[in-house]
Amino acid sequence: MRRFLTAGLLLGTLVPAGQAAVFTVKPGTAFYSKPQAKPEFLLPLPEVRVHVPAMKDAAGFCHFKLIYKIVDRENPELPAAGWARCVSIDQLVPN
Repeated sequence: MRRFLTAGLLLGTLVPAGQAAVFTVKPGTAFYSKPQAKPEFLLPLPEVRVHVPAMKDAAGFCHFKLIYKIVDRENPELPAAGWARCVSIDQLVPN
């Protein structure tokens, strides 16, 4: 029985990690409602994290699922997703 349990634990560690992750973006990162850097599309957001990989990309912008702090999650006025300039994953800070 002990060997079976050990084998199960080892197999569990060999399963590849998921393809998605949550990253914190740099303070001051601008998110837009459309893939255009125009002031009328700028979203006034509190501190957010993003779900990576992006849902889609267009014209140098990536459409991210936005993840808010617990205190902001119940606000119905905050959008579920937003567009930001596409950046290298190296510029994101892992949680």
